[in-house]
Amino acid sequence: MGDDRLIGELLVERGVASRAAVEEASLAAHAAGQRLCTRLLASRACDERDLAAALATRHGLPGVDLSRTVVDLEALQAVPRSVAEGDLILPLSGEGGRLHLAVDSPSRAEQVVAEVRFVTGREVSIYVSVLGALQEAISQAYDAAARGAAVWRGAAAGPGLARIEAVLPAREAQEPLLVDESDVEPFAAEPMGDVEIVDSADEGEVVATVQVLPGPARVLVVDDEPAIRLLAQRALQHKGYAVEVAGDGQEALDKVRARPPDLLLLDAMLPKVHGFEVARRVRSDPASRQVPIVIMTAVYRGWRFAEDARQSYGAEDYVEKPFRVDDLLRRVELVLEATASRDARPPSEAGPGLEQGRALLAAGRLEEAIAALEEALRLDAFSAEAHWLLGKALTSRGDAFRAMTQLERAVELRPGHFAALKALAATYLEKGFRNKAAETLERAVHAAPDEPTKAALRKELLKLL
Repeated sequence: MGDDRLIGELLVERGVASRAAVEEASLAAHAAGQRLCTRLLASRACDERDLAAALATRHGLPGVDLSRTVVDLEALQAVPRSVAEGDLILPLSGEGGRLHLAVDSPSRAEQVVAEVRFVTGREVSIYVSVLGALQEAISQAYDAAARGAAVWRGAAAGPGLARIEAVLPAREAQEPLLVDESDVEPFAAEPMGDVEIVDSADEGEVVATVQVLPGPARVLVVDDEPAIRLLAQRALQHKGYAVEVAGDGQEALDKVRARPPDLLLLDAMLPKVHGFEVARRVRSDPASRQVPIVIMTAVYRGWRFAEDARQSYGAEDYVEKPFRVDDLLRRVELVLEATASRDARPPSEAGPGLEQGRALLAAGRLEEAIAALEEALRLDAFSAEAHWLLGKALTSRGDAFRAMTQLERAVELRPGHFAALKALAATYLEKGFRNKAAETLERAVHAAPDEPTKAALRKELLKLL
């Protein structure tokens, strides 16, 4: 009940409910064996959005208002109904290559989330929700899926495409991000050449003619919110950087492919292509893998998300919104300084350790090969070939679960890596993950180099179906 007391205090502090209403609901919840938020929601004393914000603040994670969320029911395939009901987790979306899950208690769900991450081979983002709303949503969503429906809509969701109604911690939501000249004025005094900025009252955009310092670093700012794009663009230009902007993930990828920037300032939540998926594709492409990435987010908060962004997507830094402009500029400058010599490294190789590991593996010297390949990945964590070879070496040593992790990473970085796909399918099958083996073998069929190989793989696939 300690959590309920803390949640109650948060609700009172923020004016969501009176102390008398919270105390009455708390007594009723205790008598009925309920949680406070569930009781307040059932009695309509509080809106679910406010309760989700209080839970988010308590746990330091994004919350989700399930009443306004629309779930693509295809996501439910990742978690069987018995697991969802027994462990109180609801798949909300598979957007951005990640599995987004609603849970009632992040600490209680930690083990099952780890299992879901392992079995599905996908990174997981969690959102805290009101227990009563979660139980009802699980039942309704799986019932809808059984009827063949494409989406489940919360009671207050209304029409529209699938979406997660994420709720930020209340203390953050009350801090406005102000976009005005005062944010960037302190930097205008620095010597940087002539700058002229003209605001268009009709369009709300900025037309800027900038005479920048010789050879300025090029920064691509990607955000679907015009106000934040404008703020970052102005601040960076005032600092002397050459700035391009993009409003969605696909536009960002097109611009990176056309001309890789010196730094990518990337929002995590983007239309068309999710920000994390943009980061993964940039890192997977040898032509752009050396581009440093700074991720901005208002949803994925806390050090765990920051570590995921660094380890799984290669982000050099992670900035939470709302941010101070001077802090953002400092981080951009530090990242550019830290990665200034990156171009000197081979763009698609993990140092000499890769070829050394390959040779040692061919000679059957497994332990030495593993050590060399681990060193190669320390130098370049985004080498699909190094992950594949390490997975192969670990398989030969009998370390199937570690091998599985490396092979999964290889095909994540290079989806058409035929040898890694075939090895991963065999490893899944060896460990009893028959459905995952079939799914991976089907991907291997599409990546196979010739028709005879495709035909042989189809025969293997039929045995699994």
